[in-house]
Amino acid sequence: MIKNPPIGEFSGELKPYGKQLPVENRRLKVAITIPAKNEADTIWSTLHSLASQVSNNGLIDPEEYEIMVLCNHCRDNTLERCLLFQELHPDFPLYIFETQDPVINCVGAARRLIMDLASKRLKGNGFIVMTDADTIADKYWLDAYLNIMPSPTDLVCGIIEPDLKDLNKEAKHQLFQTRKYLDLVTRLESDIFPQDHDPWPRHSHNSGPNMAIRNSVYIKLGGMPPIACLEDIALYQKVISNGYKVKHCSAPIVTTSCRSSSRVPGGFGTQIKNWSNSLQESVEGLEKLTERFKAYSEIRSYYEKPSNGLLNSFCKRLHFQPSAMRSLLRNHSRSSSLIIYLEQVLKYHTPWNIAHPNISLDKAIEQVSNHFSNFSQTISSYSSSR
Repeated sequence: MIKNPPIGEFSGELKPYGKQLPVENRRLKVAITIPAKNEADTIWSTLHSLASQVSNNGLIDPEEYEIMVLCNHCRDNTLERCLLFQELHPDFPLYIFETQDPVINCVGAARRLIMDLASKRLKGNGFIVMTDADTIADKYWLDAYLNIMPSPTDLVCGIIEPDLKDLNKEAKHQLFQTRKYLDLVTRLESDIFPQDHDPWPRHSHNSGPNMAIRNSVYIKLGGMPPIACLEDIALYQKVISNGYKVKHCSAPIVTTSCRSSSRVPGGFGTQIKNWSNSLQESVEGLEKLTERFKAYSEIRSYYEKPSNGLLNSFCKRLHFQPSAMRSLLRNHSRSSSLIIYLEQVLKYHTPWNIAHPNISLDKAIEQVSNHFSNFSQTISSYSSSR
């Protein structure tokens, strides 16, 4: 058994199967990690997409990447399918592991275990890439990450396309509307609270089927949070809170399943199930979004040059008492940390939500779409008058 070297205090046991990892690979740039639990129906297609990766110049050097699959407490033949694929593709840098360790009791722990191993493999400052065992990578997916690597980016979020074949009409509608809303929100945020390292146009996807983190940052942050669900979002928030640079890039593209039988409570499958049953969630409307992003912009300015005027302004926008906000400012050494904290707190902050109640998804889309439509007409009119 391999005792996975812990980052921080986390550890778990891995058992390797089939072809063994090389002792060392100094040319390794990307380590692709895939946690798999009872994924016999989908893992073959996932591996086939990874074995079919190319670049604009032809094939990708197999010394530059490794794929590590962790078969986590599987009760089907996921492991056997992986082994067969490995046997049929002997030159493909696929390495298979299994765990039955009771410590690895959730998807976050499984992802952490295999990512910790990947981190030890990367001698340089390459990428630990995350994807899932029900996900198909575009043929240029790996090449996209290799091309991004020289840039000063700490976390890359790629595009995630949904596989629509198993969705009913209502779920498809809600999925399209939700994505339209998130794209509008991202554009609005980029206008009011822009990020120099992640400018518009960009997308809003930031989850496990298509993310990559710089190895040095992964180590400094102490690894993937080993939590029961939304571990990918927790890592994303952790990266931002600590002041690292995130890039929402359109080049790495994957397609992932839309199964309604959620593997974890609160995951994407749960959302699909709610949509299929016509359950709609309320969201932030234009005014609420605008006030929040303006407050975030003022918070960033406050950290650069504190003033009572700025403090009072963003407290008024967010319906916080200045005394309570001063305590938060003392506890958060950088603006990004405070903003990530507020992202969670504002959901349950009664004065804020009374002042700006959430509205229906369709109404919110109408409001933000009209905002940009009116803005475009104003700019066009202004340009014509000049």
